[in-house]
Amino acid sequence: MLDTKTSKEDKNEQKKKKKRRTKGEGTIYQRKQDGLFVGQAVVGYDSITGKLKRKTVYGKSRSEVATKLRKIGVLVEEGRFVETNMTVEQWLEIWMKDYAIITLRPRTYESYDMFIRLHINPYIGKVKLKDLTTNRIQKLYNYASRSGRHDGKGGLAPRSVERIHTVLHRALEQAVAERRIPFNPAHATVLPIRQNQKEVRALTREEQDRFEAELDNFRLGTAFYIGLYAGLRRGEVLGLKWSDIDFEKKTISVERAVLRVKDKETQKSELRIEPVKTKKSVRIVPAPDEVFIRLKEHKTRQAAEILKAGPMYQKNDLIFCTTLGTMIEPRNYNRDFSKIIKNAGIDNFNLHGLRHTYTTRLSELGIDPKIRQELLGHTQVKTTEGYNHVLWDIMVIAASRLNDYVQERKNPSIKEG
Repeated sequence: MLDTKTSKEDKNEQKKKKKRRTKGEGTIYQRKQDGLFVGQAVVGYDSITGKLKRKTVYGKSRSEVATKLRKIGVLVEEGRFVETNMTVEQWLEIWMKDYAIITLRPRTYESYDMFIRLHINPYIGKVKLKDLTTNRIQKLYNYASRSGRHDGKGGLAPRSVERIHTVLHRALEQAVAERRIPFNPAHATVLPIRQNQKEVRALTREEQDRFEAELDNFRLGTAFYIGLYAGLRRGEVLGLKWSDIDFEKKTISVERAVLRVKDKETQKSELRIEPVKTKKSVRIVPAPDEVFIRLKEHKTRQAAEILKAGPMYQKNDLIFCTTLGTMIEPRNYNRDFSKIIKNAGIDNFNLHGLRHTYTTRLSELGIDPKIRQELLGHTQVKTTEGYNHVLWDIMVIAASRLNDYVQERKNPSIKEG
């Protein structure tokens, strides 16, 4: 009798064990209508509603559902579980409006928006964020590199593909931070190698002579002269104010730039004065005497324009502006440049080439690459009490040598003597 009773108890215990759920299995039941097994697992807590968040899974057998729930349980414990039906396009819209808008400069924001609209959304925009894979992104980059141009003339330059990657990678990093996805699938992609890039060339000395000879025929000739002998970018030149010029110390402070940007809210394009490209671009540039001689002449001409315009003139302190004191449209500045090089008979040369000519002349005069970088604003020069006076002295020497170069070209007898 004792053996029989013990046997029954063992069987009952075994039945109880079969019914008992294993750890991480969650709640599992079988639906009567279709026979499918259904399981639920707690995956988090909704701080807004105060309720637990659950994930439901389905399977043809109890063991299949139990396996799915255990996998979810592991991800939840490791903090890697994500659940979203949001598409890539929807997330990029949120990221641009809530994050990029407060971290990017207007021109950068505008370029990000362009890359998303033209190159990312058409290819992967409808893909669910949680389903986006490294290979899918790689195919996007490959397509952009091969056939990404909208004029049908082939692929985008490697630099443009890199920018697409920058936009997508940054947006996905934020998605990871918010646990919308477990990892950044753009991280392991491979970008195209930059090959056969068109180099910006410098003017030869003979071409530079012809270029400078044309400047007196243009109202903004001094602006181009500053680009040539101080290495300023177009926007930096157009953003200069008279308060940035120290005629006594013969220096130019670079702090802002005139840019045409699209307003983030209205999406309308407008001219703005913005901080310079990066913090590293804020700098003080010593320049040759001739730059300041031309600036004084320009100021005299501007005074006559102010008198002529009368109350219609807008006093913005801008050095290079319209006859009414308003900002110069960058495209109009480009048009003047095109006329100058055409009149001077110079081919295959663009506006950025003025900066390249500037650093090339400095190199020819024996100026160290580090100093050239400082003058161009590629590295930061601090103007506080901790300013490196030795570095500054060398920069002044660079301007002095450039000044000697200018004087020798104006009066060849100086060099001969």
